[in-house]
Amino acid sequence: MLTERQLMILNQIIKHYIEYGEPMGSKTLLSETNLSVSPATIRNEMMRIEELGFLKKTHASSGRIPSILGYRHYVDYLLQQGLDSSSEEKMRKKIQQSIHSPYQEAQEMVEKSARMLSYLTNYTALSIGPEKINSKLTGFRLVPVTSGQYMAILVTDKGYIESKMFSLGRNFDSSKLEKIVTIFNDELTGLALSEVYKKLQTDIPALITKYVDYELDLFAIFKDIISKMDNDRVYVGGEMNLLNYFDFDQLQDREKVKSLYSLIHESSELRPLLLTDSNRISVRIGTEMNNELLDNLSLITATYSAGKRGTGMIALLGPTNMPYDEIIRIMRVTSDELSDSMQQFYEE
Repeated sequence: MLTERQLMILNQIIKHYIEYGEPMGSKTLLSETNLSVSPATIRNEMMRIEELGFLKKTHASSGRIPSILGYRHYVDYLLQQGLDSSSEEKMRKKIQQSIHSPYQEAQEMVEKSARMLSYLTNYTALSIGPEKINSKLTGFRLVPVTSGQYMAILVTDKGYIESKMFSLGRNFDSSKLEKIVTIFNDELTGLALSEVYKKLQTDIPALITKYVDYELDLFAIFKDIISKMDNDRVYVGGEMNLLNYFDFDQLQDREKVKSLYSLIHESSELRPLLLTDSNRISVRIGTEMNNELLDNLSLITATYSAGKRGTGMIALLGPTNMPYDEIIRIMRVTSDELSDSMQQFYEE
């Protein structure tokens, strides 16, 4: 457990690193605080905080920077204490002017919120509309088109329809397809698309192997169809901002950027990151996301309400040393204003 002085030192080091991106030594810390102790005492305290896992050194003779655990402690403290809202009025007016505009479709509002968040923060923003975040599968069909060609069709309760053509040998027993359709509808109808995707990887293969072997890769077909649905579902703003966090002289970083771009545009992989927490505002930092592509990034998500239409999601992806207090305020205000605007839209 950190003492009051150690907590103050940790918070000061984190604030310094967020603002300047540089390690902090004992002399710098003393010059920025009112602590009436010696540099040796500060060094001892910093060593103790490091031993507890809240700080780390970039190299032996450097000052300290926050660890993931340090950031976690700092963010939890901010959320528990509650953020000062006195400075939000100017920000709220700016966000209101951007979001509260005439819209023909709700998707326009969702897309605009991603662009606005990216502009306000210089980070990569993502947004999901309520009509798609809550979509459930209501039907699956395989329709013969021509000899040996079929169309797989998925329908959701929100009225979304996607399809994919595929081929089978002319001698394939069509009665097998009827049994497969029955299995799919019995097992998957009524489930959210995320659950459909999960069951396709776990339960369904064992059920259909008695009817098809390698001659028909239904999982690949389903994945393509769901991906098509999802590609319209997650709006991305400011994706070029991700380039700021990597060193392009390093081959490893160049490869990471390619993989990261694939991740944010592959909704079936991105979905679990965005939808794993039911809290109104959630902050996940670096290794907490269990994806090495995101080890040096943080993801802040917030839900918003669309009344009877359900809830949507906004998110920001940026560096671990982002100014969390400011970014959380922006997310909170955007969530409020998006909720108001979305509910007004559906009431009209």
